[in-house]
Amino acid sequence: MGLRYRRGGRGSAHWCGGFTLFLLIAAVLPWVAPSDARGQGAGDLVVAPTRIVFEGRTRTAQISLLNRGSAAATYRISLINMRMAEDGGFKEIDEPAPGEQFADRLIRYAPRQVVLAPGDSQAVRLLLRKPRGLEPGEYRSHLLLRAIPSQNIGKSVEDPSPNDTGIRIRLIPIYGVTIPVIVRHGDLTAKVSLTDLALVPAGGQGEGDRLSFRINRDGNRSVLGDLTVTYFPNGGGAELVVAQVTRLAVYTPNASRTVIMALRFPDGVTLGRGRLHVAFREIPKNGGALLGEAEIGVP
Repeated sequence: MGLRYRRGGRGSAHWCGGFTLFLLIAAVLPWVAPSDARGQGAGDLVVAPTRIVFEGRTRTAQISLLNRGSAAATYRISLINMRMAEDGGFKEIDEPAPGEQFADRLIRYAPRQVVLAPGDSQAVRLLLRKPRGLEPGEYRSHLLLRAIPSQNIGKSVEDPSPNDTGIRIRLIPIYGVTIPVIVRHGDLTAKVSLTDLALVPAGGQGEGDRLSFRINRDGNRSVLGDLTVTYFPNGGGAELVVAQVTRLAVYTPNASRTVIMALRFPDGVTLGRGRLHVAFREIPKNGGALLGEAEIGVP
């Protein structure tokens, strides 16, 4: 399954999985009629796979890019370092915190920039080079694929045309997706526990009940898995899967991650007395083993 992001209108972005980086640049343009002030799109990019892990004897990997848009698009490719926050968000960083180990110095990749016509595909190849004496551990960076706007997005205010009567600022959205690139070296382990389960009652209009909890990670490697919340009503009624999240990660060096999941019930069914059971399992590709579980009673 690939990762895809779509072209949106000005100031819009569509997330379809993984982490999407959204940047804006300000283009200073001569005044034009609204009908001519069209935003620059990034095209439709499909990326697969959405995660690269080097472990064991694996030394090479490949990512496929496909432009499903109706116009040619240019993408610049780079390796950046990112930190995961407690809520699962990311931000780019320059200096590592204690326990953070980056993979950018271990990875070579090509090409660095691609131009894809509509329907065209391109492979990005990655090569792992481990230096002698590399310390055991997990190293992670993120491959950033960033759309480059067309060169004709505007012109400088220093070179106005004779008919210009003013200037206006237009924000051009630049879309990008990042893919984690992980290098595991040595004998690495991780354990998971789920704690601090709490039921958050429905709030405003249209907002249903939610379940919050923490995923605790212990060890020297990250964890990736699928979350499932199952409702077991008192009295022996049929169990219901009321929430699911796939491919959720807790990266090193983070010891925990806070998760809030909205509970969805079929029409006519409401949350009553019973219990909510949360299971965190490895993704099917990795065997689907149970990593951690916990439950909370519903009064």
